[in-house]
Amino acid sequence: MGVPVRLAEPAALAVLRPGARVDLLVVPAGRTPVEAALVASGALVLDVVGDAADGSSALYLALRPDQAQRAVGQPEGSRFAVVVRR
Repeated sequence: MGVPVRLAEPAALAVLRPGARVDLLVVPAGRTPVEAALVASGALVLDVVGDAADGSSALYLALRPDQAQRAVGQPEGSRFAVVVRR
């Protein structure tokens, strides 16, 4: 499934390209960054769109249905981050 994700640090999008693999992490709203949880491991980047400068950027990832459900089911205010894989 293709899922759009807005990263807490949009500058990270500058190093991502379609075809890259990333681990998707989330810090649910109200939690500390130490409590980041893995949502998806080795997710395929489908596209990187928008402009990080104005906040309209998004990362489109190919996720399994269970991963997509975890990603979109996060509470309002949750923050996403990615770790780029080799």
